[in-house]
Amino acid sequence: MLRPSARIANCVFHFGSGSGAQRAMTGLTLAILVAMAPPPALGQTEDVLQDRRFDAVTWVQNSAEYRMLTEQIFRLALHPLVTALDDTTISADEAQLAEGGFAEKPPAIILDCDETILDNSAYNARNILKNESYSTETWNAWCLEVKAAAIPGSLDFVTRAQALGADIFFITNRRDVVKNATVKNLKKLGFPATSENVLTKNKELGRGDDKISRRAAVAKTHRIVMLIGDSMSDLCSGMNVTETNQRNQTANQKFQQLGSRWIMLPNPVYGGWQQALTEDKQALKLNSNSK
Repeated sequence: MLRPSARIANCVFHFGSGSGAQRAMTGLTLAILVAMAPPPALGQTEDVLQDRRFDAVTWVQNSAEYRMLTEQIFRLALHPLVTALDDTTISADEAQLAEGGFAEKPPAIILDCDETILDNSAYNARNILKNESYSTETWNAWCLEVKAAAIPGSLDFVTRAQALGADIFFITNRRDVVKNATVKNLKKLGFPATSENVLTKNKELGRGDDKISRRAAVAKTHRIVMLIGDSMSDLCSGMNVTETNQRNQTANQKFQQLGSRWIMLPNPVYGGWQQALTEDKQALKLNSNSK
């Protein structure tokens, strides 16, 4: 039996032959078959290029610039790390710095996971091809696949930092249900991950999106010398707001920490910045020096 597309082609081929009544019947059949034919598969070029995520994801996956940028960031982070390890008056955590009493604690680095050391661009690429948005269900399924790659430069940095004497902690907003898979993925890539130093999210147990409670848990036993993430909320509080100017003002107030105690990775695909955007084209700025 011919597939719908083959039947359509067959009808078109014979459309010009036969009597007027036959041609009319053929035309009616053709119209029915066109309606029956399945739509083009999602992800064909013309559909993909219209997806607002396409350029961001392909830049992350293909550009030399993204790879060189993340390599550069992690290389440069080693310099302030050496300073922070030697200077016991330094803490990268605002709450710990205000509280004091951390000088004698062993040093630790806290890293976010997703888009900081784990590359999940394949998950986002799948969503584009399927014309789907992020969902907890598909995200957890992706995490359970244990297929995230390492962000360029991240493994070398963590290896060197550990050799310099820093303990490593991973604070991620992945949920408890995928914690074991996350540890497995990190270990598979060579990161020193364990069930103790990978701190996942569970709002019901007081481990919320803001990561404050989990940083506080690390601060009880360690001096936090560096925070590394792809979102300002990985580094400080006050960023989970829904107004761009407010986010930018908070970031400007804390700018002096960046590049020394706080290290930021680029993430053009998603983040808290999206939640703070105005609707549609109103987010575009026509004044190049506006902030």
